[in-house]
Amino acid sequence: MSIKTTLVRTLAPLAAMAALPATLAAPAYAAAESATTTARPQVRSAAAEGSYNILISHRALFVADFCLLSTTSGNRRAACSGNKALGTDFRLGVVYKPGDRVWIDVNVVSGRDTKGIDLRGNRMCRVDSTAVNLNVHCWKNFAQYESGVPGERVYG
Repeated sequence: MSIKTTLVRTLAPLAAMAALPATLAAPAYAAAESATTTARPQVRSAAAEGSYNILISHRALFVADFCLLSTTSGNRRAACSGNKALGTDFRLGVVYKPGDRVWIDVNVVSGRDTKGIDLRGNRMCRVDSTAVNLNVHCWKNFAQYESGVPGERVYG
């Protein structure tokens, strides 16, 4: 396999994330929103009050179902991803009221689940693993993630 092919395969998930709408960065863009752009009104409506939206970059060596929950949603209205494999980037959204606690549950297929990972207001998370531990690092928005700033490690 050539170096070019390897780089394309390695960077493809990042390119896919860059193409996603800036829904997760909406709070950061709110003050700088301009009437001359057409993308900003769509972002504003996608991140409307009453919803909490996140982007998950799945880089762990297992297949898992990720569920986003909030105090308002409870277990009955969790937003779940369905089984996702290594290299998958996806969004989840759940009903939300200001002051709610928001968390994700990672349900590993044929493995140990991790429940109640508190997001602490973060909107972009990368999930990876070692042979023993599940690691979840999160950022407030996609722009912080892209900047290279180390993410906050969150726990269940």
